[in-house]
Amino acid sequence: KDKYKLILLSDSWPSVIEFLKDNKIYNYFDKVYISSIYGYEKRDKVLFDYVIKDYNIKKNEALFIDDNEHNLDIAVSKGLDVLLMDREKEVTNNKYKIINDLFCL
Repeated sequence: KDKYKLILLSDSWPSVIEFLKDNKIYNYFDKVYISSIYGYEKRDKVLFDYVIKDYNIKKNEALFIDDNEHNLDIAVSKGLDVLLMDREKEVTNNKYKIINDLFCL
């Protein structure tokens, strides 16, 4: 967080905010976007536009990490760099670079 803006974009309900706060995760992020608050899910593509506009993100200025390839496809179409998160180490081949945790970054 000292070097980069960290933004959470989550398909979830507002109650996740309390969970993030209770588990001391919320303050790691500069902003938390919860899909149900905006009325869109990541798959609707529009949700990405809120983040891009709010932070004036230009092509290849942001890295989006997700465990859903379709969400990565949308992010790429919006000009974001992407990584596929595979916590369970089940994916062996993918069009996107695969990571298993955030410690590799």
